[in-house]
Amino acid sequence: MTEKRNRKQDILDAALACFNEAGIEATTVETIRARCGASIGSIYHHFGNKEGIVAELFICGMRDHAQNQTALLGRADSAEAGIKALVYAYVDWVVAHPELARFVFHARGAVAAGPRGVEHDQASRAHFARLFEWFEPHLRSGALRPLPPEIYPALIIGPAQEYCRAWLSGRAKTAPSEHRERFGDAAWRTVGNDGPRAG
Repeated sequence: MTEKRNRKQDILDAALACFNEAGIEATTVETIRARCGASIGSIYHHFGNKEGIVAELFICGMRDHAQNQTALLGRADSAEAGIKALVYAYVDWVVAHPELARFVFHARGAVAAGPRGVEHDQASRAHFARLFEWFEPHLRSGALRPLPPEIYPALIIGPAQEYCRAWLSGRAKTAPSEHRERFGDAAWRTVGNDGPRAG
């Protein structure tokens, strides 16, 4: 069983390298096979086709990020700490996994339009629902501004996300981790209320 898991991970690791070097469109199953040494049959057994590899990489990356975000948020003891935790989790994940983060940015549209798009959409909705369960008591207490729910992610993560994109593309030279507190402070100033700061 371990060997099977390792083979699957070897294929994913090789695919990630190929996608980031040549682009998703230009990469073929044969390119991935040559990189990792797996048989064509093994690749198709695990993933079905190239689109299956793309979707698996993307969904695994998003799941890993969501788990890290949820864990860090769970340790927050105030509304301010929670909002900053969301930002820190995002920045820390990108810095720890730059190749996967770069791929995720490029693959989102392809996965959304593909056969596992519904699965990704359901997982995203479930994750945001868990986040808003955490938000709810802080909204009731007045610690967070009562804004339309759909704009919270953009207001909280948007600036950090934009900078991370610039860093991953080489347009920004300083690692996002150097600015994580600034992004966290900005997010809190945007959605934090001037009312009670209940924990």
